[in-house]
Amino acid sequence: MKTKEHGFSLIEMMVVMALVAMLSAGGVYGWQKWQQQQRLGIATQQIRNLLEQLRSDANWHNRDHLLRVNRSAGGWCLSSKQIDVNTCKPGGRWQLVQPFADVDITEITPGLGFYGVRNTAWPGHITVQSPTGKWRIILSAQGRIRVCEVTGSNKCS
Repeated sequence: MKTKEHGFSLIEMMVVMALVAMLSAGGVYGWQKWQQQQRLGIATQQIRNLLEQLRSDANWHNRDHLLRVNRSAGGWCLSSKQIDVNTCKPGGRWQLVQPFADVDITEITPGLGFYGVRNTAWPGHITVQSPTGKWRIILSAQGRIRVCEVTGSNKCS
């Protein structure tokens, strides 16, 4: 009497499990990188929104809003010099507390800010960086705000 066994061998099962593990590892890595890119984009847009609020207020009320970055153990806080240094807290007016731990402001032009006279500004830029890349928020003398990705030789693309 001849009986034929059905099923998979141990070797076949181990090969399939190795393939699933490799594909899962690649998927997790890609997902983490995508999350970091999204956090960098969100932080960049939040900084841009803060700059637009400051520009609007400076023009409407004819006052100056110069920017400063306060660094502490909890991270950074980007704010107008109109408010007290020690009042940096989430949700405050004319300020932005570091939204994500892996996103950092690496460079800011000294004296960057808005002046109420004819909607003018001190031109410069803010560079925001995370493990996945760099973005630059550029402010022109006319108060225009642009955002671009920094590539290769520290130039915007």
